[in-house]
Amino acid sequence: MLISQRTLRFGPHTLLAADVGSDVVPVFLAGQKMYYVGMTTGDMQPIGAEHLVGEMGGLWAHPIKVADGLTLLITDPDGTHPMAHGIEVIELLSHVEWRYRIGGMEVKRREFIVEDQAAYVSLLTLRNAGARTKSGHLHLNVWLKFLSGWFSGIDSGGGEYWLDDTLVLGYDRLWQGRHGVTCGTTVAPERCIFEPRSVGQLATLIYPFTLAPGRSETWEFLLTADHERGHEGARHLFGQLAGSGERLLTNKVEHYHKKIVGGVALDTPDKEVNCAFALAKATVQLLTSDYGPSLPPYFLAGVPEYPQLFGCDTEYTIPGASAAGFADTAKSALLALAAYGERACGRIPHEITTNGRVFHPGNTQETPQFSAACWDYFRWTGDIAFLRHVYPLCKEGIDVYLPTIWGGAGSLYPIGDGVVERHGMGARKLDSTCYLFQALRALRDMAETLEAPDDLRRYSARLEELKYRFEIDWWLEEQGLYADSLHTDGRPQFDGHWTIVLPLQIGLADAARGQRAFERIEREWVNRWGLVHTLGREDLVWTLPTGLLALTAFQYGHPSFGVRLLQNIAETASHGTLGAFKELIPIGLCFVQLWSAALYLQGVLEGLLGLQPLAHLHRLAISPRLPASWPAVELKALAVGAHLLSLRVTPSSLEVQHSSGPEALDMRYRLPSPPRALQHNIAYGPLPELVSDEAGIWVQAMIAPGQHLIITATPAAIVVDMPDRREEGPGSGVEQAPPTVTDPVA
Repeated sequence: MLISQRTLRFGPHTLLAADVGSDVVPVFLAGQKMYYVGMTTGDMQPIGAEHLVGEMGGLWAHPIKVADGLTLLITDPDGTHPMAHGIEVIELLSHVEWRYRIGGMEVKRREFIVEDQAAYVSLLTLRNAGARTKSGHLHLNVWLKFLSGWFSGIDSGGGEYWLDDTLVLGYDRLWQGRHGVTCGTTVAPERCIFEPRSVGQLATLIYPFTLAPGRSETWEFLLTADHERGHEGARHLFGQLAGSGERLLTNKVEHYHKKIVGGVALDTPDKEVNCAFALAKATVQLLTSDYGPSLPPYFLAGVPEYPQLFGCDTEYTIPGASAAGFADTAKSALLALAAYGERACGRIPHEITTNGRVFHPGNTQETPQFSAACWDYFRWTGDIAFLRHVYPLCKEGIDVYLPTIWGGAGSLYPIGDGVVERHGMGARKLDSTCYLFQALRALRDMAETLEAPDDLRRYSARLEELKYRFEIDWWLEEQGLYADSLHTDGRPQFDGHWTIVLPLQIGLADAARGQRAFERIEREWVNRWGLVHTLGREDLVWTLPTGLLALTAFQYGHPSFGVRLLQNIAETASHGTLGAFKELIPIGLCFVQLWSAALYLQGVLEGLLGLQPLAHLHRLAISPRLPASWPAVELKALAVGAHLLSLRVTPSSLEVQHSSGPEALDMRYRLPSPPRALQHNIAYGPLPELVSDEAGIWVQAMIAPGQHLIITATPAAIVVDMPDRREEGPGSGVEQAPPTVTDPVA
């Protein structure tokens, strides 16, 4: 199949393939219960290089694979296969569509996974564009096999397959009544041929067709799977869905439009940024799964190699996913990790197989990262019941488990493997130490929220001690950077790994040293695509380090550099599988990668816009860092706990529309320039004020549901207006108070 064009279309966006000539690339279709990894050419190719080599593609209803996929062929009455031409592949995230011409007919083939069922649908439409009647046969080829997920511990006995009226049925011989599959149409085939393969069988179902000139007809092919009730469960599901293909596709498209184009929506002067933001949401949506009963809903870490539940991948994902409309799955994934941590004495696992088995019990940094991720979720949602549930586990992980691993070494710093998986480093890794600092800060804030004063004092003291000692033990003056690791005798070692950015990104670094380190990193560690893995030794650029450096760039006042790094991550969506964020920049390893998309979302929302929510306090602080060339940025339908609001940010102003919420929202806007007099035009209610903290000076204003707040920095003053208060109707008789001026904070 020679493809003439590949295009991605969704909502108002269109994306063309950047790698022209690379037409044979993977296709990823996903629902909550099943996904399909195939090729743009529609044929079967081995996929997977690390885990189940050559078998990571196909149709997976985890923890089992039921087929490599299916192909549709058209033959003339004499059995010949006319050649297709003018082939166009249109990827739409919700589904994929092929359009081509063959033997005087126009062909449209649409394929998708039903969103909430383990079902794959292929809709084939033929239109006779000629002047004569066309006839021939459709060949539905299905490569059926039963294969168990990686390290699932489930053996397969091979498949038993047969035709029953209109359907092909099958079950795994070792799992009859549990693992089953059904495929076909509601019409009996003219013939059905089974051909044994080394694993499984190729089932070919052959259907005749006749089309008069100008006429068209659509066939619906359906494959369903069930890993709890066997082939009878799959047959039952087939019966529920058969004949509903067009409706199911419409529902799928509407669902994706609601999740991706709807919800939190970004509008910047850069159309590529707007497109990338929507694509990042799309990637997170594609990786949202529910493979019960083995696991609750969670995010797949990456496709094709890592559909498992991962500790660190999930933890990196939580801020961006929670902010962008995926808080429910974020919570479910955290609670799943918590359930394993509770059974492992506070240790958070690294990798859980798709049927719930612990493959890797957890690297050192994953346990403190969990505490930080739980606080990130809570900041955005205000879910106090969740916080009460996880707080004892977070405490156990930091107070009991980690010190036990350290043994009698008597150090402030954790021992063990971290996120950088390289040999030859010291026992105490920089990333683990940084994430311990982040965890202590999260635990301090949790303790304050949950009114645990003893814990609050203890975590505050540990936090201060770690910050003080870190500068003494880790700073390398000759490098102008922090060490990558410490040996158990306290000796620092410098390797130049990407983790050198972490003390800056999480706020552990001294301000002056952090600035010095940032300048060197930007100068020596950044290539065309982003942050290299290891200076002088490994020039591959991963999305994860590049996303963390982007967050750092925004914090250190370099917004244009931050946007450039984020767009480097987004560039991956134009290579290979269109619309999907990859693991390497511009392409490489997993071609759909969770943390790549989630860090992009976090980079825009918490980096570029500087959103700092505390939903339990009904508070949102905003410290924007816009590129100098951007006149304004708008964000719609942002949820902070139970509050829904829209924002418009310019270099010198902030507008907020508080659409709904349980009470007034405490808005705080960090001033873009030195403080000046505060002027407000508010007739009644709480008055705005200037407040200060270690981050700077902020305008604080309370905005009730339905109100519109405008804060503008003029050369003379900071002006606060609320022009359309909800409780003021036409002719309310409320008089406007004269402008009031307040001196700036000293």
